Amino acid sequence: MFRENRLKRALAAKRDCLGAWLFSGEPSVAEILALERFDALIIDQEHSPSGIESTIAQMRAIAAASDSTVLVRIPDIQPHFIKLALDAGAEGILAPKVDSAAQARALVEACRYPPFGMRGAHYTVSRAARWGEASAEYFNRYRNELLIVAMIEGEAGLLAADEIAAVDGIDMLFLGPLDLTADMGCIGNFDDPRLRAALHALGPKVRSSGKWLGSTTWPGVGMSELKAAGCSFVTVGSDVGFLRSGVRAAVAAATA
Repeated sequence: MFRENRLKRALAAKRDCLGAWLFSGEPSVAEILALERFDALIIDQEHSPSGIESTIAQMRAIAAASDSTVLVRIPDIQPHFIKLALDAGAEGILAPKVDSAAQARALVEACRYPPFGMRGAHYTVSRAARWGEASAEYFNRYRNELLIVAMIEGEAGLLAADEIAAVDGIDMLFLGPLDLTADMGCIGNFDDPRLRAALHALGPKVRSSGKWLGSTTWPGVGMSELKAAGCSFVTVGSDVGFLRSGVRAAVAAATA
């Protein structure tokens, strides 16, 4: 429910921030990761079993364990998905495959109430406003607290990155490497030099706009290179990945 956005405060203070993805849809797993004090956790609705009910359950688990910011990657840039996530209490929205300034403007408008946007004004009973108990506080502060992130996952988005970053209300551009390799015709090939070139080309465009840049680590590109490229927010894995690697390490140790 409504609280100060820890990630946004840390980014504004020019601190490097860490995050992780939640793909399992399991509240207990979300709680475990929240105890590790990530700056933010991203509940994925695009590639996971998470519907709105399991998203709320994960939000509750995270908030009970820490003050990690709760972000939601919506399935698609549609006002319906954005409204549900925000009314449920998302403290930030990641929108997949934003390819143009027009899409970025539509994203911002779906996140904001009139006269700044088109979001349905039902905060008087929403979970985000403590079921209406904090209606006035939420309405007066939501624009400052909310983090709006445009994911760059295609070559069209790369070409339009400076225009996307210039859109009022967009706080961060986030590079999605796997989908970018798919768009480039080399899906899953993280060694393709165009991917690293895209990262280093994106940094100056975002920095000149005064916005933040984020990405995830990928094979061959770790935290140090992402920071050097201008990333202030880096995701270092996911619940599913952590579980799988931990199990493999345990089995390998037991059978060595």
